[in-house]
Order: sequence, then C-alpha cells, then structure tokens
Amino acid sequence: MRSYLVPSRIDFSFHQTPKSFFVEEIPARNFGQKGRFAILKVQKEGLSTWEMIKILGSFLQEQIGYAGLKDKNATTIQYVSFPASHLRQLAKFSHPRIKILQIQRSNRPLRMGDLLGNRFGIWIDRVDNKKFGRLQKALDKIAQKGLPNYFGYQRFGQKALEQAQALIEGKFFTRDKKLERMLLFAYQSDLFNRWLDERVRISQDGRFKLLLGDVYQKGSKLFTPTQIPLENFLAKKIMVTGLLPGSKVYLAQGEARKIEAKYEEFLPLRGQRRAALVYPQDVKIRHIQDRAYLEFILPKGSYATILLENLAGTTIDHKGLE
Repeated sequence: MRSYLVPSRIDFSFHQTPKSFFVEEIPARNFGQKGRFAILKVQKEGLSTWEMIKILGSFLQEQIGYAGLKDKNATTIQYVSFPASHLRQLAKFSHPRIKILQIQRSNRPLRMGDLLGNRFGIWIDRVDNKKFGRLQKALDKIAQKGLPNYFGYQRFGQKALEQAQALIEGKFFTRDKKLERMLLFAYQSDLFNRWLDERVRISQDGRFKLLLGDVYQKGSKLFTPTQIPLENFLAKKIMVTGLLPGSKVYLAQGEARKIEAKYEEFLPLRGQRRAALVYPQDVKIRHIQDRAYLEFILPKGSYATILLENLAGTTIDHKGLE
C-alpha cells in the first residue's frame, strides 16, 4: 500500500482496456512540411509501442524512431519517425490496429524523451452523483497540492521485481542484455517508490514536507539550497527530487540524506533525480450515467494510474479496481 497526499478513498471501479484508457503524446517540438525525416502521428489500439514499431519497421524495411513507450492495453496516439525517402511505400500500408492520422516532416528524427508530456482520457465506473462531487473536489486538491510521482505498475511487470532481486543477489542470470537492463530499471524504480512513500508518510495536511539538504530542480539545473525554499516550492517554481540510484548522481545532504541513504544501492546504471511531485494540468471530468470520464495532462514519465490511486486511496495493479 502506497501513501498519498490526498488519499480520497472514493469507491469506484477501473479496468484498463483500449476502450477505457486513452493517451496522446504532446511532442516537445513543432514539425513542418519540409525535412529529411517523415514524422507520423499514429493511433494504435491493443499494441505495445514495440509491437507497432516492429510492424511499421518490417513494412518499410527501415528503422523507426519514437519519443515514448505507451501502454499496450490502451488506445494511444503517438509520433514515430523514419527517412522521408520511404514515404511512397506508406501508401500501401494497412493494419487493423494502426491508423496513420497525420504526416509531417522534420530535419531530425525522433529520440526517446522528445516529449513535453501526455494527455490522458480515462473511463471509471460505479460513479453516482455523490461520488462525482467527491471526485471533483479531490481532483482540485491534487492539482493544487501535487501528485506523488510514483512509478506505476506498468513499470514493473508481474514478476520483474522478484527477478530483479534475484539478479542483484546473483541468483538469476540472463544473456539478454535488454531484459537485464529492464530488470535493473524496475529495481531502481522500486527504490525510488519506497523513498517517496516514506517522504509522503512524514508529510502532513496534504502538503509535501521539505527537508534541509533536499535536491531541487529548476529546468535542467539541480541544486541544494542552504535553507528550505518553501515560497518558491509553493509557487511551483522549483521541484524537490528523489534519487534513482546509480553512478554519477547528485546526492541529497543533511536531514534529507538520512532518508535517501536507506534506499540507495549500487546499481550498474547511470543514476538520476526524479521529481517527487507532478501537477496535473487541464483537468476535466464529466459524469455520464454511472460513469465518469477524466481528462488531464501529466509530464513525460508520469503515470495516469497513480492519479487514480490517489482518488481511490489504494494501489492499482494489472487487475485494476473492482
């Protein structure tokens, strides 16, 4: 069970399917009508990004670039790139679960992380008028106070953490380097989640508690101020960050370091800092009979199901919420 700043404990049901879960990428740059690379805006349904890339790559006989990985069990709109010299072949492309919505050009291919964020649309069930009112109030509080930026269940798979622990302990070995890195990233993400859970638990009144020695982020810059910068934090000008353990990473100091050190392990990965909170943008909710439709924007790398967890006050896994 994770801790939440706004644990609303609203009783609703949710099952992630391509008919209930929608994601659209928000690219980090504009595209045009000229350039060496074709940029496709693509809608896929019931396919992972890897499966879509394999299908398009096999058809075009070309390597496909992409900006982010998207859920398989969803309907998603995302962007891919490839050399524009292969555009003519695309006229013959047809697939029941892939639809090309738009073709643009760029002088640069897409790279992983070429995103500002993602726009989500989610259906939840068993929502009467009273629950709808509670949902509205909870969403307002979350948008104001912040959403703990946990990694969602999609990051881990159903047995990844068990395998990752065995890998770290030398009890599991694989020659598949891609699988090995995936397991290490899952283990790294779990350490962050456990750190964040402790920091949320020591917070009070729905406000994330800042500690001396915390590492903050402003744009791409990381820094540790000599005093707690509460005013700038509340104004959303800066964000406190947590540790993704690895090499060459900026570490917290003082009081903040005492908690961070509990969740630091040596991993053969490059370490990073991750925002402790995110603030949902453009939040909307509609009530249709006994269902509600939520729309919101989150920064890249954040998980929409974590917002649902905050609303329900409980952890969501692959089975959803009954």
